[in-house]
Amino acid sequence: MAEYDPSGRLLDVVEPEPDLQPREDPDSLLGRLSLVRSTLDRERAEAPGLVAELLSLPAQQGEERLRRERRFHTWGVCELLFAKSTEAVDPAESGRLAALALAGAERLDPVRHDSSVVEDLKAQAWAAAGDARRRRGELAAAEEALRAAAACLAQGTGDLLVEARLLEFEAVLRREQGRIGEAAALLKMAAARYRETGEMQLLDRTLNARDTMLRQERPIL
Repeated sequence: MAEYDPSGRLLDVVEPEPDLQPREDPDSLLGRLSLVRSTLDRERAEAPGLVAELLSLPAQQGEERLRRERRFHTWGVCELLFAKSTEAVDPAESGRLAALALAGAERLDPVRHDSSVVEDLKAQAWAAAGDARRRRGELAAAEEALRAAAACLAQGTGDLLVEARLLEFEAVLRREQGRIGEAAALLKMAAARYRETGEMQLLDRTLNARDTMLRQERPIL
């Protein structure tokens, strides 16, 4: 590109070539984070279609398809299956979705996914499976799921929100078992974690649930 200086002389102004612009080094920390973000965004965008495909199949066939085909072994699919399991009204459907989330999480590529983060996801999926069992009246099976969730949690990241959610699940199970004092203590522990992480809505919800439970159990004079 040519320009003139104030004296009228012609100057050559060299503009940087596009391929000379600074590039993000894919081996740098920022480069790796950028790759992880783009991969996660892509997986989350693809997840609704893949999950819809699985859920359109009979339960056993859908689980076999997920176990067999690597295209379902993504964080986006597991994350969405878990979210749907917590939203399902029917406990049987909730249990099915949680089982699919667990099966998918077991098959996530350990090179691409940090094992402690995967264990957090598995802990929450086990809790969802356990709560589905509780709602079906299968308290012994719910207790087994709780133990599995605790084992995963012990290998997780230490995320306080994950801990709080598992404490809430255990509290509900203990209430169903008639162990009201334990349930109240567990809800208090969950509330402390919500307070520490600044989750005030979850804190209020948990304390309200604890107060309601204790009020209902208080003998009428």
